[in-house]
Amino acid sequence: MEWYELVAGVGGLAGLVGGVAAWTAFVRLRRTQRTLARTAQLRRDSDQVERVAFVANPSKNSYTDFKLAAYAMCHELGLGEPIWMETTVDSPGSAQAAHAVGQPGVRTVVAAGGDGTVRAVAQGLSGTAVPMGIVPLGTANLLARNLKLPLTSSREALEVALTGHRRQIDVGRLSAWNRKDELVLDREAFLVISGLGFDAAMVSGTDSGLKRLIGWPAYFISGFNHLSDKPVKVRLHADGEVRAVSARSIMFGNCGLLPARLNLVPDADLADGKLDLAMAETRHGLVGWAALASQVALHSVGIRFTPAWASGRMLYRQAGSFRVVCETDQLVQIDGELVGRASALHAWVEHGSLCVRVSNGP
Repeated sequence: MEWYELVAGVGGLAGLVGGVAAWTAFVRLRRTQRTLARTAQLRRDSDQVERVAFVANPSKNSYTDFKLAAYAMCHELGLGEPIWMETTVDSPGSAQAAHAVGQPGVRTVVAAGGDGTVRAVAQGLSGTAVPMGIVPLGTANLLARNLKLPLTSSREALEVALTGHRRQIDVGRLSAWNRKDELVLDREAFLVISGLGFDAAMVSGTDSGLKRLIGWPAYFISGFNHLSDKPVKVRLHADGEVRAVSARSIMFGNCGLLPARLNLVPDADLADGKLDLAMAETRHGLVGWAALASQVALHSVGIRFTPAWASGRMLYRQAGSFRVVCETDQLVQIDGELVGRASALHAWVEHGSLCVRVSNGP
């Protein structure tokens, strides 16, 4: 056999193998397309087409691209025409979510935005059977971070929001009154952390332009300006006991994972029906703050060491609810959003009152 006959034979065999592989791939692709088409048609032909309602913050980056991707994915999944509602300063998402629940065929409400949008939508959905999907488009994306949702790809997050499995989580509630005994907050929902003292002052002092420019580190820059603030003196009511407490910050945690993998409330669990109280104590100026930061860093990697003599430390406690009474009105924050001033706070959790979409993986 001449060499060119051998080459021709090998080439022919390779072409045959390649052709078979290409044909097999084509058949599989067509089969998959037909299956998806049948599924989509069955959904469209059903008495009640499944639909998704989106509550989206139009001020976020890449908003237009995200909207196009959302419509495209709904079509790919054979869902009906999505309901699209935008948030405003005066209507951040609660009313839109409550409206969506009553619309025919709505099976999921997707919150697309930052922590404020997610919290507002949760407020509107809490206590209903309709699950909330989350597409994190904000700075810190706290709840998405604690639920281990995709943070860097809005398309991946969108896929989880539309197809992920359901999980019931707790919702924190906060009511507050000022020194005049006027109601400031009425059963306001929180999903991650609410509190007063240093954390609220840090949120209040964060420059919005700097936050858009560099993201969550802007909060820490603001915090440096409040290291010398005086501790907050309160009476703490929990489990029938009353204690006088002086702390830099008093926080109620439903979960506690923050950016940079810091876990401010390491024992908090989104589904345990309990609220975690975290109190920051420091003395001796910057030495105390350094000790406090070191302890938080150690707790974040699972090392629980808090010596009684430390000049800065976090103190934790669990209960079904807490009441805090301050000597003066203090700034109050909820999930990184300043919500006013109050001197008396009542915080508790509603066990399993919110259904969320989470990743299908382990």
